[in-house]
Amino acid sequence: MEQKTSPISNLAKIFICGRPMRLRRGNKLLVIIIASFSAAVLLVQISVIKHLSKEDSDSEILDMPLTAAGQNSWAEESKTMDKKCSAAVDKLVDCGINFLAIDFDQTMIDVHTGGRWQGTALELTEHMRPVFLHLVPEATNRNIRIAICTFSGQTKHIRDVMEYAFPNIAELIVIRGNDKTWEYHGNGFKRGKQQHMASAAEELLAEQALGVTDVTKATTLLIDDDPKNIRMSLKDRTRAIWFNPKEPNELLDNILMLK
Repeated sequence: MEQKTSPISNLAKIFICGRPMRLRRGNKLLVIIIASFSAAVLLVQISVIKHLSKEDSDSEILDMPLTAAGQNSWAEESKTMDKKCSAAVDKLVDCGINFLAIDFDQTMIDVHTGGRWQGTALELTEHMRPVFLHLVPEATNRNIRIAICTFSGQTKHIRDVMEYAFPNIAELIVIRGNDKTWEYHGNGFKRGKQQHMASAAEELLAEQALGVTDVTKATTLLIDDDPKNIRMSLKDRTRAIWFNPKEPNELLDNILMLK
């Protein structure tokens, strides 16, 4: 008894075995449809390959090291920043400043963590502003001590950031945040950042290894992006500079205008 074969079975023989055979009209139409489909798939595959090749090429371009011109430009910018920071520190010394109290969120770093940073300390270090990466070491070399005065309670993260950003001087930097690890019992003004600065000054004076023998309101400068903290500091007769997060390098010009 003769067995009937389906059009798909016949096509399988054609494509798998590669042997020519006579096709019925229905089979011919199916061959044309499948051939057209195969061609379309091939075109899609070619398009995808081209796209992936372009992405790889773009990635290689992005991963390429800086050109000589780019390196020179970066070096010149860094050199210029060093000179400006050196001039700013000269001004601080002339003004009798030996203690810089610097805010953290939106001041030393370019984000506001709200005391709820979810990433790693290393990731947070990537948000350090270049102006402070130059200013803090320069000030420290001139025996001006640094304290981070913040309302954030994530002082462990901040300490780690200091270790990453300033590995050679991190131990000299005092940190005062709202972490309930310290109290200020003095008679000084306690609003704004005033008690943070007073407590940090007490630690600086207590630790002889930090090299500070006298810290007063007259020798202190607060740098903060919050105008309220600036007003409180000035009201308490402590010099302060408002830090503009949108123009971070203006800080150096403002230091040069100190009296």
